[in-house]
Amino acid sequence: MDLVIVANRLPVEFTADGQMVVSPGGLVSAVRSVAAVGTHWVGWGGEHAPRGTKSRVVDNLVLHPVDLAASEVAGFYKGFANSLLWPLFHGRVRHVELRRSWWRSYRQVNERFAAEVARVAPLGGTVWVHDYHLLLAPAAIRARRPDLRIGLFLHIPFPNAQLMATLPWRREVLEGMLGADLIGFQADDDVANFAASTERLLRNPLRGHWTTRRGHPVHVDAFPISIDVGHWDDLGNAAADRALALREQLGATALFFGVDRLDYTKGITQRLRAFGELLDQGRLDPRTTSFVQVAPPSRGDVPGYGEEKEEVEAMIASINDMHRRDDGSGPVLYIDENCDEAQLAAWYRAADAVVVTPLADGMNLVAKEFVATRSDNNGVLILSEFAGAANELDGALLVNPYDLDAMKSAFLAAVEMPSDERARRMSTMRTAIRDNDVHRWARRFLTRLDTVSRVRSVDTRRRGAPLAMPDQSTAVGERQ
Repeated sequence: MDLVIVANRLPVEFTADGQMVVSPGGLVSAVRSVAAVGTHWVGWGGEHAPRGTKSRVVDNLVLHPVDLAASEVAGFYKGFANSLLWPLFHGRVRHVELRRSWWRSYRQVNERFAAEVARVAPLGGTVWVHDYHLLLAPAAIRARRPDLRIGLFLHIPFPNAQLMATLPWRREVLEGMLGADLIGFQADDDVANFAASTERLLRNPLRGHWTTRRGHPVHVDAFPISIDVGHWDDLGNAAADRALALREQLGATALFFGVDRLDYTKGITQRLRAFGELLDQGRLDPRTTSFVQVAPPSRGDVPGYGEEKEEVEAMIASINDMHRRDDGSGPVLYIDENCDEAQLAAWYRAADAVVVTPLADGMNLVAKEFVATRSDNNGVLILSEFAGAANELDGALLVNPYDLDAMKSAFLAAVEMPSDERARRMSTMRTAIRDNDVHRWARRFLTRLDTVSRVRSVDTRRRGAPLAMPDQSTAVGERQ
């Protein structure tokens, strides 16, 4: 399969001193399991990436950097993508800024990504576009290269039709997405929301899981993403001794753990408020109970994130001041920097309960990482019912993060749960994630894309549609 991955970021980052470092993640792991040597990746190299960087081969991936000017980072990335689409799609609209300059930048950058894909994609190849930064790209790629099979996967939730209708450029966004042969979402609810939006805003209803738009069929379905289960299982086993040391350092007989980007959609303040009330009421002992929250700052210059940071830090200070221990420590340990995978695995193994309480989330892979590390079949997962992972992890304690009393009950149930029930619940969840790991997710999506696009390709040839040919001389030269 001649595969081109299209994502906002490359699988490498450039540091402030110009060095390039590989930044593997779940998507990189998924791609490696389905891609042959020479798979292409089109993306942005980050704010420190040198301008005019040539295509290069890194770990058998052919990377094609897309340059963004500072004004485009402000308008496309920080503006339209993260200050407008992110809160809108998560149902967390606050003071929405509808800047037309952001929209122009978003449209221009999507066109530039599409042009780069059209330049490097092999004839008849497969293009897999990822996430909300590039929702216009499928249609823009199709306009240039109708020979390509195009898939789009949205990693975040899709809003209901009423919310989507508030976006002035709603038609253009939906039209951009419908340029794909296959559109994948995290959950059935997202598919239903997308179907309602296309019917209401485009008068283009879905028939089951497919529709037609501008002469080509589009298939839509849920493809819940997962993790590299074997990798996290190994990390968990390697971290067992370190986990015991962490518990001893904290002096905790009950340890809760949360890890999130510092983001207003993650429900961090809600879980801390529930924990604080249990301490205030004497239902948890602050001398022997700890809550460790890892929350590295992100998007600090985007409206709303600075406010969230202040609120989280103020709440932690208040809890620790109210329940100061004899040694001067408090029951909440706040880590405001990134932890590597080995550190996270140690915390996952140390925790009695991992608390995952987003107010909205496409999937939430923290929940699955925690389960994968617990080969000891111990630990409890407290999980928001608004995370996509709630559809798969039947052994979790599901909570409404807006309901503080329900959250408090879940905290108490976690520390009081008998060991045999913990083991049964964890075993159920571990079976679920083994049955659908990230490699199976990638294969399932690409196999489905290949199937649906073959039908479209046969129909296109019958109608005699012209094909836009890639610049094969340039593309071949860059693969060497």
